[in-house]
Amino acid sequence: MKKALLIALLAMMLISLVLTACKPKVEEPVEEVAPVEEVAPIDTMAAPAPVDAAAPAAPVGK
Repeated sequence: MKKALLIALLAMMLISLVLTACKPKVEEPVEEVAPVEEVAPIDTMAAPAPVDAAAPAAPVGK
């Protein structure tokens, strides 16, 4: 009796495994969201780059 119940249980498990494995998968639509670029804050307290007034610019040419 125990052997028959065990065989029946295993058969039902095998059938359910086969049925769930063969079921077509439903693909859910994926929402593609474009990444938002963050703008770097402008530092208004930054000092301008120092200009070296002692060294004159070399003339460009031939």
